[in-house]
Amino acid sequence: MVPLRLFVDRLPLRPLGATDPAGRWVRWVHVSELADPSPFLRGGELLLLAGTGFRPAESDEYVRRLAAAGVVALGFGVTPVFDAVPPELVAACDVHGMALLEVPPHVPFASIVELLHAELVRAETRDLKHLSDGQAVLIKAAAGPGPLRAVVERLAELLGGWVLVMDRNRDRAWSAGRVRRDAEVTAALERACASPSPMSAALVAADGEHVEIQRLLGPAPTGYAMAVARRGPFSVADRGVVGVAASALSLLFTAPSAAGSPEALGAAAVAGLLRLPTLPRALAGPLDLAEDAPWRVVRGLLTEPPGSRETIAQRLSAVLGTPFVEQDGGSFAAIVPGDEPVDDLCRLLDDAGHLAGISRPHPADDLDPAWGEAGAALDAARIGGGCVVAGAEPHGVMALLDSAQAARYAERLLGPLDAAAASGSAGELLGTLRSWLAHHGNWDRTATDLGVHRNTVRHRLRQVSRLLDLDLNDPDTRMELWFALRWRTRAR
Repeated sequence: MVPLRLFVDRLPLRPLGATDPAGRWVRWVHVSELADPSPFLRGGELLLLAGTGFRPAESDEYVRRLAAAGVVALGFGVTPVFDAVPPELVAACDVHGMALLEVPPHVPFASIVELLHAELVRAETRDLKHLSDGQAVLIKAAAGPGPLRAVVERLAELLGGWVLVMDRNRDRAWSAGRVRRDAEVTAALERACASPSPMSAALVAADGEHVEIQRLLGPAPTGYAMAVARRGPFSVADRGVVGVAASALSLLFTAPSAAGSPEALGAAAVAGLLRLPTLPRALAGPLDLAEDAPWRVVRGLLTEPPGSRETIAQRLSAVLGTPFVEQDGGSFAAIVPGDEPVDDLCRLLDDAGHLAGISRPHPADDLDPAWGEAGAALDAARIGGGCVVAGAEPHGVMALLDSAQAARYAERLLGPLDAAAASGSAGELLGTLRSWLAHHGNWDRTATDLGVHRNTVRHRLRQVSRLLDLDLNDPDTRMELWFALRWRTRAR
């Protein structure tokens, strides 16, 4: 679109009548001498005519039809047909609010068309540069420190407005600029967060701001959205910049390991080297957190399909929302922010099919206790079949008994298996017993869970029965062993 005033200033064309050409925008320039060209117009045109066949007495009806078709302005060329613009046409344009320009004899109609084309090309070049520069700025922000916040801030600067990004799954939000949300914008954001499929919306807020809403991708099926607002309409280039930002934010949500790329630090940290002097700052930076933010350790068992070590780590990183992930064989460990809702983290792990234990929150410079807590919680998760958080209040039968007495009973009942430690089989026997009880005595599912042959399961359980001198076919015995395993896990 080109401002009508540009034609007046550049060529020049002389405005006539009471309608000011300022504030009007031209989509196209069209030349027609038809008595009624309106069927051939789309709106937004500057219509040029030289008056061939024009009847001044029919000016009112002529202008009325053009206004109804959306014509922006009329350009009337004087000579050779008319020496001046007919006063009847000037009056009709005043009545119907049509801008009227006199085209002098020395200004060819072709020069008006050429000016429009040149301005459209210039605008397209300007938009492409805006898009290219904006893309470079956003990519640099996404690859730098604090990428989520940096992308949001750069986007607001590029568009001269405000930006709000929401993560409903972890109750997080990032914003830049002066955010103003009315009821319609809030409702559109909620719809985008709840949508399981791609969604976008464009609306004008109550204060006149133009707002674009986009659903973002993330590790969970829903819960991510972005609102971008500015005072004027969004150009094609503006929407391209918003699209680049949406893609960058979605990548940061779904593959947070790429946001900070601290693989070496993450591997070292979760492997137990947890007293690095710069660890608080290094952990906080990639996730836009304060240096004194608390952290949890997560230890779990993989249920991922086959894939490379890097691929599995990326999947885990997306589920956990942290770049600090280490995968070792069939298990994994991670460090995650400790002030986020742990119930949401458990839900995401359970939905992904991972058995995991989660520690209590701990300072970054004192994560050693968290490692043991997460391991004990993982033992409980294997028994219970779902994610377990260290320190969670017991429920059900577990809450009815004194924990110390229950733990002593469990140690007495399972003590003979500890004696097998000398032969190196205690861990195998306890793990097999847990899995077999969790699978309700099913040999095949237990073998699949442990990755061994069903005959190996039978052999180990015969050893358990012999060492404990218990009949594993007795349901009361199975019940006591199940609770003994859980009480022992909680005590350790």
